Amino acid sequence: MEEIKRFAKSLLSRKFLLAIVGATVVFGNYMWNWGLTEEQVWSVLTPILTYMGLEGFADIKSRKA
Repeated sequence: MEEIKRFAKSLLSRKFLLAIVGATVVFGNYMWNWGLTEEQVWSVLTPILTYMGLEGFADIKSRKA
């Protein structure tokens, strides 16, 4: 039961939610033709990917310390 609670809590992490938002933008634009250009999609994804990378790096550093 504790494992299920930890898994459910991990689904609410900021990195995971931002990954869902990024995937929604990309797939939504592809599947439902939202009319976003490639540059507009990248302008949404760049800060999301940067944040996720920096937080992942911080997590790695905090585990080594």
